[in-house]
Amino acid sequence: MLVTALVTPFAAGGATPDVALYARMAAFGRDQGVDQLLVAGTTGEGSSLSDREREMLLDSVLEVAPPEAVMVALGAGPLEQVIDRGRAALRRGVRSLLLVDCPYIGAASAALREAWYAPVALALPEARVFPYVIPGRTGSALLPEDLARLAEDHECIAGVKDATGTLESKRRVRALCGDRLTLLCGDDHLLGAALADPEIRADGAVTFGANLAPALYASVMARAASAEGTTALEGDALARVAALVAIEADELLSVGARTLSVTQRYRNPLPVKAALEMLDVAPAVCRAPLAPMGPAGQRALHAAVQQLIAHPALPLAALKTHFSTSAPSVRPATLPS
Repeated sequence: MLVTALVTPFAAGGATPDVALYARMAAFGRDQGVDQLLVAGTTGEGSSLSDREREMLLDSVLEVAPPEAVMVALGAGPLEQVIDRGRAALRRGVRSLLLVDCPYIGAASAALREAWYAPVALALPEARVFPYVIPGRTGSALLPEDLARLAEDHECIAGVKDATGTLESKRRVRALCGDRLTLLCGDDHLLGAALADPEIRADGAVTFGANLAPALYASVMARAASAEGTTALEGDALARVAALVAIEADELLSVGARTLSVTQRYRNPLPVKAALEMLDVAPAVCRAPLAPMGPAGQRALHAAVQQLIAHPALPLAALKTHFSTSAPSVRPATLPS
């Protein structure tokens, strides 16, 4: 099961989502073998979107994909608002819902199970709910033990997106839940290992990388399903795409009379959106508090994208065909002098 965590293209200044381009990007993924398209997730800057914008994006994807090929991220906020987002998706026939651990509050795992996930499951029993565990973003985590109990108590818990950054967590989920839950790897850099590890046997992935190279990810999934395993060339390509989850660069900063070198970390979705802009697919406009990369970050990204273009396992030429661009080539205008 391959799920693309779609980026959200914005018009200049980030004023409004470009729903027409969003639909084209969704159609590209479907054409390249993606099973589901995730709307308004972390990569899609869901926390910056109004509920009306979320629905506009969802409706645009449903113009090019059937409801069963769509997953909706419910985001955070007051529980009733989160549940209302789920109801809006269900009214449109979309049953796959991704619910992230409640961020910032720092709730214990048992509290997440009882006071966050359970109310949503009770309110939306006809849905297929996927808890989304990503402690690096939320500061809390639904532990595998509480996930297993949650799935035992609520039949609508269909799977989990494990983005814990560890294989051990995924092993524990499989050991406790067996094949009852669909285990989706949310860590692009661990995808190959999660598919191959006999104690994990990941059922798929929710990935930002499929915005760039959906055919590569679809091939990796197909090989895993047939027990062939990922080739060395595909593994190297996956690693190069996964590296775009964060770009670190030393930027110069003037403080008084001094010029300091400060290591800046540009996290997803900024690098992948910048890469798509360099390939003339979509603008790199993000909403606050995200901001454009500094010169050193852009140079590092430029080098990374050039390596992607040259990689034999990355058919980036498909972007040219679908979006009618001059890609694969990097647009120099996006780079610092």
